Amino acid sequence: MLLLSMRRGAFSTVAAFILLAIAWTRPLVFHLSSRIPHDPGDPVFNTWLVWWNAHALPFTSRWWNPPVFYPMRGALALSEHLAGIGIITTPVQLAGGNAVAAYNAAFILSFALSGFFTFLLTRDLLKRSNAGAFFINTAAVCAALAYGFGPYRAGQLAHLQVLTSQWMPLALLAMHRYVDEGRKRWLGVFAFAWVIQALSNGYYLLFFPVLIVLWLAWFVDWRHPARGLSLLACWISSSLLLIPPLATYSSVQQGLGVGRTAAEMALFSAKAASFLHAPAMLAFWPEWGDTATTEEFLFPGVTLVLLLVAGTIAAGLRKGRRWQGSAIRSPLLFYGLAALLMWALALGPGAPWSHPYAALAWLPGYGALRVPARFAMLATLCASVAAGLSFARLAPHGRAPGFVFAAVVVSGLCIDGWLHPMPLATPPGRVMLPRIPDAIVLELPSDEGIVDVGAMYRQTQHGLPIVNGYSGHTPPHYRIFSLAIRRGDPSVIAEIAGGRPVVISVNDALDAGGAIRRLVEELRGIDARGGSSGGAMFVLPASAVRRVAPAGEPWPATVSREGDAVVLDLGDTRTVRTIGFPVRWHYGELATRLTVEASNDRVNWSSAWDDWTGASTVAAALVDPVLVPVHLTLPDVQARYVRVRPAPVWLHREITAYAPR
Repeated sequence: MLLLSMRRGAFSTVAAFILLAIAWTRPLVFHLSSRIPHDPGDPVFNTWLVWWNAHALPFTSRWWNPPVFYPMRGALALSEHLAGIGIITTPVQLAGGNAVAAYNAAFILSFALSGFFTFLLTRDLLKRSNAGAFFINTAAVCAALAYGFGPYRAGQLAHLQVLTSQWMPLALLAMHRYVDEGRKRWLGVFAFAWVIQALSNGYYLLFFPVLIVLWLAWFVDWRHPARGLSLLACWISSSLLLIPPLATYSSVQQGLGVGRTAAEMALFSAKAASFLHAPAMLAFWPEWGDTATTEEFLFPGVTLVLLLVAGTIAAGLRKGRRWQGSAIRSPLLFYGLAALLMWALALGPGAPWSHPYAALAWLPGYGALRVPARFAMLATLCASVAAGLSFARLAPHGRAPGFVFAAVVVSGLCIDGWLHPMPLATPPGRVMLPRIPDAIVLELPSDEGIVDVGAMYRQTQHGLPIVNGYSGHTPPHYRIFSLAIRRGDPSVIAEIAGGRPVVISVNDALDAGGAIRRLVEELRGIDARGGSSGGAMFVLPASAVRRVAPAGEPWPATVSREGDAVVLDLGDTRTVRTIGFPVRWHYGELATRLTVEASNDRVNWSSAWDDWTGASTVAAALVDPVLVPVHLTLPDVQARYVRVRPAPVWLHREITAYAPR
């Protein structure tokens, strides 16, 4: 009966937090399958990720190679994969819900479960407290409100993976329970929570271990290390599951030559003023000051800070100024100090004495993370637990004063974190595509994020490969493709299609002056198919794949500049089949068209190649995204001199003439 009563109590507590999450995200619950919370940008992209996780078995080859950014492989490794969130979203879709409903279920539960597990953690830490059951439970509620429904989350409403932080308090609860009780089931709970959290958010995969290491150093009695070693062994062994996906990320991103710069990390780090910046979604706190990014909304709330300060003083003072808070393994002291450290880490790289993240940046992975400011979620967790423990210390004796104190604190936490009604975005409109066998889909303009996420969302309905894509990193071939379209180079469309028919949609509202639509209309064989919610519709029939001859041995040559051209002197008449040069990141400096001419006397020149450069550059970027080795195939020219124009200033250092193979 006791066990049944405990289960009923847990169920009712979870239900209460779910109801609170529904109220906090109002009116989303009335539009679960038809609206996306907050904005139509990153939430739409994450909805696509939720859909893909339900339609491809995670960590298989097919899963890593979704049909976006066609025809590249490994596209999923360009951003978060959200596989851990799939334990919520995939069952929703298997039960008949659409991707939007699955996303919204995970969105609402991220608040409810974060609050619930923090409630359990704080209550467990207070189980030996002299406070009565009412004050222990109220203290746990305070911690749950501060973490699951606090101001920091109001600034992260577009980032489901950041909000999905509920597994961290569960992991901490399991660690505390195992050290206290030694029951092996808590090792299983810890391993589950750690792995699911790591698979839900790549930032927490690297940030949470910092807190775990500190926890092990603080709470484990290493004079009797058996339980600490068991926890450590469990953590290490469960982390082995994370190595294969991490290796895939590393392989794909290194192969593409993508990464984060120090300037990006500095931009997305917290500033001192960030702790005063309240998100605009908070109902009772005005937005203050200018922020460079949305990651600077680190306002923790007034009630939380007051609880921490007052609780620290109450814990540290007894009989005058005698300090007690330094007691070994004190949870209040640990979580209070950990909160300060996590907030300091959110400041990102900088001077080591004031920016501890500088030390982390030497470790593998940390230098590749763009947003150090997201350490603030761990700071919020630690501060919330410390605030709950502080409440238990501060609660006055006596029923009436205690109830009043509880009401004031709970009301303060609710006011600090209460939101305006949740903005709801309509998902991108459905497009009825013509039925063309083996077709791929291209939505233009391809350098507009709203177009790219819309194309990905529509893929959840038509299921066809798309040229478009949206992610944390843009692959080189797609960046070149998009720039080529803007520069009026139509050759990239047939090149990217690779011999397959292309269904093309042009968003007229984003095509200023109609330049992109005219480019599409002038494609050879293009067939106009009317319009849709996505814009004007066209079908480009399959065309022959462009021939690229294999390069033979390079001819020795002397290269010189001649006006806007470079000239290669081969020393004697040679057979030239290919002109090659690496573009690297210089495509924007390369002319949209190049002319290659041949001569035996450097006086009389004949044209050997005259065409757009986009197709060759996109093809090169798909072969080697770092070097982007362009090869222009000539009709086996017999010449001593080869001239290429117009030539950018760097071309004379890179150009090579190749013999037939």
